[in-house]
Amino acid sequence: MKAAIRWAIQNSPAMNTLMVAVMFIGAVSMFLMRREVFPEFDLEIVLISVPYPGASPSEVEEGICQKLEEAVRSINGIKKQTAIAQEGGGHLVLELENNVTNVPKILADIRSEVDRIPSFPELAEDPEVQQITLRQVAIRVGLLGPDVKTPEAELALREVAERVRTELLLLPSVSQANLIGVRDFQVDVEIPEDKLRKYGLTLQQVGQIIRRENIEIPGGSMKTDSQEVLLRGKNKRLLGDEIASIPLVTTLDGAVLTVGELGTVKDEFTDESAISLINERPGLVISIDRTASEDLLSIVDDVHEYVNSTELPSGYELTTWQDTGIDVRDRIDLLRRNGLQGLVLVFLVLAVFLDLRLAFWVALGIPISVLGACALLLYVGATLNMISLFAFLLALGIVVDDAIVIGENIYAHRQQGKDYTTAAVDGAYEVMPSVAASVMTTVIAFVPLFYVSGVMGKFIAVMPLAVIAMLILSLAESIFILPCHLAHHDNLFITVLSYVLYPFRLLGGLLQLVQGFVARLLEFVIQRLYIPALHWSVANPAIVLSSAFSIFVVTMAFVPAGITPWLIFPKLDSNWVEAKITFPDGTPSSVTDHATRQIEDAFDRINDEWAAKGMPLKR
Repeated sequence: MKAAIRWAIQNSPAMNTLMVAVMFIGAVSMFLMRREVFPEFDLEIVLISVPYPGASPSEVEEGICQKLEEAVRSINGIKKQTAIAQEGGGHLVLELENNVTNVPKILADIRSEVDRIPSFPELAEDPEVQQITLRQVAIRVGLLGPDVKTPEAELALREVAERVRTELLLLPSVSQANLIGVRDFQVDVEIPEDKLRKYGLTLQQVGQIIRRENIEIPGGSMKTDSQEVLLRGKNKRLLGDEIASIPLVTTLDGAVLTVGELGTVKDEFTDESAISLINERPGLVISIDRTASEDLLSIVDDVHEYVNSTELPSGYELTTWQDTGIDVRDRIDLLRRNGLQGLVLVFLVLAVFLDLRLAFWVALGIPISVLGACALLLYVGATLNMISLFAFLLALGIVVDDAIVIGENIYAHRQQGKDYTTAAVDGAYEVMPSVAASVMTTVIAFVPLFYVSGVMGKFIAVMPLAVIAMLILSLAESIFILPCHLAHHDNLFITVLSYVLYPFRLLGGLLQLVQGFVARLLEFVIQRLYIPALHWSVANPAIVLSSAFSIFVVTMAFVPAGITPWLIFPKLDSNWVEAKITFPDGTPSSVTDHATRQIEDAFDRINDEWAAKGMPLKR
């Protein structure tokens, strides 16, 4: 191994080129990596949904859920079944085994068995089988309309919301924009009973006529000598005014009466009770979601730019909240600050205790390790998220340990009178086994995290990869690249640094004074404190070992005693508050609206208290 270290020192241009290449590729990789809050992955959970309009929970349980449970019971790989019967539909949640390797095959088997069920209720709709995917919200946009509560105003608000949603989908980074809590459109046809009797009609017959006349079907093709023409029977009507013109009755005198002439046709919403208010004004919410291949910060930036620049009709306003990009930006800024602080602290400490040049090259190991790990993460398809950034922060204090040990040993060999090259080779080779063993023990400690199964394993999979990559890169840099830089006294770095630091040449004398003081203080601590304590410990091994064991036992007792709680994830305060009240089915909307108003009043009181302190809450 000494020959490899010597070869690296003799080929310093190659080592410098490798170092610059790692940093350049890593920097480019960091900008190319997608940014998100948490890693996105598919859950080993399958959801089967069967709508059954108008059915009670007991009817859903008997007609839907029991048949679904019986149909999928024989499929291998299912760990747990959970049936949910509620008014208007049933659901079956299937949790798969953790060791399942071919989830699409099991999903296909489940879909096949569900399609074979012949005895669903007549009014039940087609079942939907899907694997649950965690779809993360990027940001939410609220459209505030005029404070007018009429059906016309509600229709106008919905039209503007549809326009805003369409324009958001046209943004280059946005592919998912969904309206939340809105009622579906419907066309209501109301015909008085006396007119139905007058013309001998029933509501069922009217519905059949409208359904028969409101169609669009292909009619084949007509070929001529010059072209081919596609034929279609197009009589599709979507709006109330168009449906009102459908002929309904032909009288004995040949007059044709339309739907609009016999009754009233209105464009309305479904008969559901829904009140949507934003800042006490009528409004609708548009949720901007991101897929696994999209960058979170790009989506958030484009949405903010659209909200700030778009023009809306008079009385309408856009606002945003639940911006998840804030957390990602804060964590990236934290990584940047900690990285710079680590560089400065390592540089200052080593400059005070050892040598200015040694301090620079040791501190350089931090960006090399971080950027090199980014290149590896981009190669394997990982992203910059809260977990990977946490891994970087976790490893920042570890990656320079090996470089400090090797650099300090090279410095010690140099003080023995050896030339720079010999000191670099001997110093690096002497402590290399110990440094490698130290790094590998940390690597081995993180390896078991690769084998965590289930949702938690997928959630933290990027953390051991990032930490291990940083440790391995730091070890390689400290064994080969660091000795190469410390083996050459007169090099380009010294020349450039002398010119850069020339205006601060007076600080050189101050640094020498500090180094002398620190050296004397360190010698005092070693001779007067550390060495006597070491001699006493060696002479009294029983006391030292029993004290260490006692501290270990007391520390381990903190957990069962409840002093140190055991939590997989600690409870953290969120930056937004959500209140939810659940009433029995069939509760009038006036009751739920009154309860919601009480929550709003409580929020306003708290907001007024904080606003008086200069910290108003954002709604």
